[in-house]
Amino acid sequence: MVAFSFLVVAALSVLAIRGAKSMKRKLLNILIVFSFMGWGLGIGWALSFAGSNMAIGAEASAPLAILLGAVGALACLRRNERRAKEGLVTAITV
Repeated sequence: MVAFSFLVVAALSVLAIRGAKSMKRKLLNILIVFSFMGWGLGIGWALSFAGSNMAIGAEASAPLAILLGAVGALACLRRNERRAKEGLVTAITV
């Protein structure tokens, strides 16, 4: 299940990066997705240090990173779509 979820995040990230017009926006989308995934890892490890069971962090960090990475990629897709509607960039059709 984690492998399928990772493939979904990878596909969403590719669409978000491809949908950006300039190289600056593409790098910003990559940074957003990776930072959201980093927050997921951080939250998972914070759970392990806050609780008495250290295995919780190892079990929760990967799914949280994947979940928040998907949220970040969807936010980038939405931002690309909004900029295309405003006429600031041209939309890329897939």
